[in-house]
Amino acid sequence: MTYVPLHVHTHYSLMDGVATPEEYAKRASDIGLSAIAITDHGVLSGHRPMYRAAKANGIKPILGIEGYITTDRFDNRDKSERTDPLDMVYNHIVLLAKNDKGLENLNKLNELAWTEGYYRKPRIDFEILSKYKEGVIVLSACMSGLLAKAIEYKEYAAAKKHMTWFKETFGDDFYVEVMPHNSPELNKELLEMADIYGVKAVVTPDCHHSDKSQKVIQEMMLL
Repeated sequence: MTYVPLHVHTHYSLMDGVATPEEYAKRASDIGLSAIAITDHGVLSGHRPMYRAAKANGIKPILGIEGYITTDRFDNRDKSERTDPLDMVYNHIVLLAKNDKGLENLNKLNELAWTEGYYRKPRIDFEILSKYKEGVIVLSACMSGLLAKAIEYKEYAAAKKHMTWFKETFGDDFYVEVMPHNSPELNKELLEMADIYGVKAVVTPDCHHSDKSQKVIQEMMLL
């Protein structure tokens, strides 16, 4: 198994992250991180302040998004109309800009998510993700990601289908994501699948506050 360096997914969007970009960037610098990623849910509005804060603290900013993906961005069926447990309104997916073209494509994908795919969340689908893939790095995301959900429901054929599609579409720019707060069983199966398909794994934690003193505040915001 090959691992890539750990990066932190910071969340700055309303009601999800409590720290400011300056606090995230300073904390990352203080603990010796060389890079930090911003992956707000469904929005790119935090990119500029995070970029400036990271640069000011001498660390590399990785601009991205934790987006929402569905099989058809025009599908507005209610949950009650869905019988397959994996036929969900949306799954999570992490997209990172690899270069200027990738950032341009993230902006286009998010524009389409809001203008064409909005249903409960701003959603993309496989069609436009493939169309605007240049310069975009994809992580398989958290427990709400396509791969993790397929494994959770023991739908291994679906998991293999997704692995194949992402590997063929993104090549070395697709990574299987494992997280410390996943169950050990889930991480084990994700890593085993990554080995089978020759996909690198990336170890990431979500970061919703910059230090322990903010934990209670962040949890209260979610009540």
